[in-house]
This record gives sequence, structure tokens and C-alpha cells, in this order.
Amino acid sequence: MDILNTLIIGAQVGLIYGPLALGIYFALNVMSLPDLTLEGSFGVGGATTAILLVNGLDPATALAGGVASGMAMGFLTACLHVYLHMNVLLAGILMTTAAWSISLAIMGAGNISLLSQATLFDWVGSFGLTSQWSQIVVGAVFSLVIAGALIWLLHTNYGMSLRAAGLNIQTARSLGIRTEMCQIAGLIIANGLAAMTGGLVVQSQGFMDVSIQTGVIVIGLAALMIGMSIFKTPRIVPSIVGVILGIFIYRVVVTLALKLGLPPYFIKLATAIVVFIIVAMRSHGFGFIALPGSERARKAAREHLDYLENDRVVNIT
Repeated sequence: MDILNTLIIGAQVGLIYGPLALGIYFALNVMSLPDLTLEGSFGVGGATTAILLVNGLDPATALAGGVASGMAMGFLTACLHVYLHMNVLLAGILMTTAAWSISLAIMGAGNISLLSQATLFDWVGSFGLTSQWSQIVVGAVFSLVIAGALIWLLHTNYGMSLRAAGLNIQTARSLGIRTEMCQIAGLIIANGLAAMTGGLVVQSQGFMDVSIQTGVIVIGLAALMIGMSIFKTPRIVPSIVGVILGIFIYRVVVTLALKLGLPPYFIKLATAIVVFIIVAMRSHGFGFIALPGSERARKAAREHLDYLENDRVVNIT
């Protein structure tokens, strides 16, 4: 088995999903909002990017339009949660369900071919890179830029407010932080990142299909769980680096599983099992690398989990 080739394939596919994994990290770990809309935003972002490409826009502008559509999805979910006092899980389920029809309405068909359209990967390939390395370069650039932007944001005063609103909403309110606006901003950012991944994926594979969004939330969660298990620390920089490594490791594992003969239709089941095992390990304090403060991190994680289990607005029923 060619290990180097497996690693290259893992980077080729995995890094493109980096923004999605970071979006899930931002929504779940930073804002404490288990938002399922990210899956729908992935599809809507892909659909918007595809239709804009077909209508003659350049790849970068089309991708920006896809990101904007995902941000709009996040804004709608935030409005349901903040202003209508709907449980964020329920709001996410409703928006993800609606996203299927929204994607169809945007495309006007079940799928769109982009084989005759120029993409970001074609732009990079014009410098002499192969298709495989073009995908690696584009995925790495987007993942690293987004990771750097999130690290910078979360260390600003506004980022501290977002983190405070996610860590303890009542305390944040007592400090004068407008937590509702923080939640809206957090969901907009997270869903924009998911839509960005959708736009990158459709440009990478050369077509957009309405079923593209199915199951992508599990991919992001797997990457997040793997990443959070690599560095057991509450610090921002190692956590974000861990998420990027997590999506890479996940795709390498999937590639290895396929090369070892695992049927493709078992991949999602295997992913769910891996996530379950990692969550069980994390709940018992296991990690690959224990950075300073890891004991405090475990205690904070337990408190954070208890906090997440209590809905802060209204019961789902």
C-alpha cells in the first residue's frame, strides 16, 4: 500500500472540508449552539456557487455568492432562535429541511454540470500544477486563511464577547454583552464557512447535485472530535489547529478503509462509529496530546457539556 499516496489523497479531499469543520467548531465549541443548519448551508452554498458559475460569473465571485447564501441561512436560523425563542436544534432541523427545496429552487434542476466552466482549481492549475495538487493548494490556502482569521477574531475584544456568550450566557449578559447579537453573528459566520466548503466542493468535483449536503455534518463532527482529541486544551490556537488536523486524519482513515476493501456504503456507518468511540474516549479524559492545563480542560469540558444539555431559551417541546 502506498502510504504517501494515501496521505496525498487525504490532503486533497480533506483540506477542502476545512472551513466546514471550522464552522462546526465555531458554532458548537465557541458559541455553544448545536446548529444543524450547517448541513443545509453546505448545499445552498454549493447550489448558489454552481448557478452563478453557469451564468457567467468568475469562480471567486461565484464562491462569494455561495458564502453569502450560507450566511443568510445562518441569519434565518438565528432569528428563529433569538426572536421566536425556538430551540436551536429544532430551528436547525427546519432550516436544513427547507434547504433542500431552496437548493432546487436556486438551481432549477436536480443537478448542474460545471465541466465547461472555469473554477478556482483551473486558475491554480494554470501555474502548471496537476488537478490533484491544485485541490491540495486551494484547500490548504482556504483552511489556513480561515483558521488564521478565526484565531485573530477570537482574540479581539469582540471575539472575547462571542466566547463569553458561548461559555456562559447569563454571566455575559450581566457584563453588558448583547448576547443575542453575538448568537446571530456566530451563526452567520459558522454557516458562511459551511457554504464556502459547499462552493469549493462543487468546483472541485465539477458538478452540483442536490443530495450533496446529505451527511456532511457527520464528516465535520468526526473531524471536530478527532481534532479535539489531539490537543486536550481549552486554548484557541491548538484547538483550531487540531480541527484542521482532524479533517485531514479523517479523510486519510476513509481512504485507507476504501483501499482495504471496505464497501463505500459502509463509510458513513464507520464514520458514526468512529465519532461514538472518540466521544466516549473524550468523556473519560483520554487524548493524544495533553497540553498544559489539560486537567482544567477536562473539568471545563464536563461543565460545558452540562451547560449544553440545558437549553437556554425554551424546551424543544
